[in-house]
Amino acid sequence: MAPPAETNSLEVRWFDAGPPPTSLTDWVTGLGDVTTATRTDLYLSPPAPAVNVKLRGGDAHALEIKQRLAALGSHAFGPAVTGRLEQWYKWRFSLSEAPALWDADRSGLWHPVEKTRLLVRLDDDHPVLAERLSEAGVTAHAEVTAVEAGDTSAWTCGLEATGPPTQLVPSLRAVGDALFDEAFPLSLDASQSVGYSAWLGAALADDDADPSVLTSADR
Repeated sequence: MAPPAETNSLEVRWFDAGPPPTSLTDWVTGLGDVTTATRTDLYLSPPAPAVNVKLRGGDAHALEIKQRLAALGSHAFGPAVTGRLEQWYKWRFSLSEAPALWDADRSGLWHPVEKTRLLVRLDDDHPVLAERLSEAGVTAHAEVTAVEAGDTSAWTCGLEATGPPTQLVPSLRAVGDALFDEAFPLSLDASQSVGYSAWLGAALADDDADPSVLTSADR
């Protein structure tokens, strides 16, 4: 059996309702070469904001499990941008074929989330940050993603850094401080800054397990 791919990352993310503002998509496309992708992932109903389990859609059949290692508090990146830093550890297990849960989920606990993501690898493209990140042995990316889960439409903006644990905090802060300067087009508040699990838990708050899998006392 092949070992899982493992990632130790520091992330900061914000969510808001509706489609991504044009000013935000213009901002991320102005950072460098953008990779655009649309896919649907299946998320297991989050048991807690610190746990994330999903079946990755698109061309890669994989099970991904993320565990939050630490919530590191808020950081003011710029005059109008404050976010909460979270360290996550991810395991990705490749699957030989796509599970049938997309078509036959008897539990009612797996939820499709459609994503259209604009992503820029800052260690490749950004004229100032690329050298700094390379010296620290860190890779980083910025993204703006439109998400659809059930009846909820939203957008998320996020930064992620991966690399040596001792370099993650200073590297992510340096990236955010450089990107979220006075020219950044929006205000982003710490109250909007949560991980996917916390956002999905709120978006699916009224979605329960299918009654057919419950005992009569739970229905």
